Amino acid sequence: MIYDEAFFEIEDQIEALVKAIKASETCKTYQKAKQVMHQDPDVQTLMRSFLEKKLDFERIEAFGEYAPDFKEKKRALRTAKRQLDLNEQVSEYRWSETQLQRLLDELTVAISTCFSPSVKVDAGSPFFQSKSSCGGNCHARG
Repeated sequence: MIYDEAFFEIEDQIEALVKAIKASETCKTYQKAKQVMHQDPDVQTLMRSFLEKKLDFERIEAFGEYAPDFKEKKRALRTAKRQLDLNEQVSEYRWSETQLQRLLDELTVAISTCFSPSVKVDAGSPFFQSKSSCGGNCHARG
C-alpha cells in the first residue's frame, strides 16, 4: 500500500467521524446504559445465575432428551435468560445498543452509496431497512 497525502487525509476524516460518533447523544446514552448495567448488583446476580444455568445445560445438551434432568435444565436456562432480559437496566442497555448499531449501519450505507448503489453492505441488524446485503437475490438485477 502506498501512503500518500490522500491516505492521511482520509485517516484524519475517519478520526473526526469517530470523535463525532462518540460525542453523539446516541453513543453517550449507550455508554451510560452499559455502565449502569455493569454496576447494578441485581444484574450481576442475574448474569451469574444465567451463566451457571447455561453451563449446566451445555454439559448435557449433547445427550438431548436422554440426559437426566434435560427438560428441567433447559427450562431453568430459559427462565434465567428471561429474568435477565426483563431487567430494566439490561433492556435499556440493549435498546441503546440497538440505537447505536442503527446509527453505525446508516453511516456505513451512506459511505458505501457514495461509491456505488450496488455495493453490498452487511448491516448489523437483520431488520435494517435502508440497504442491506443482497438478501439472496443478488442475481435478480433489474
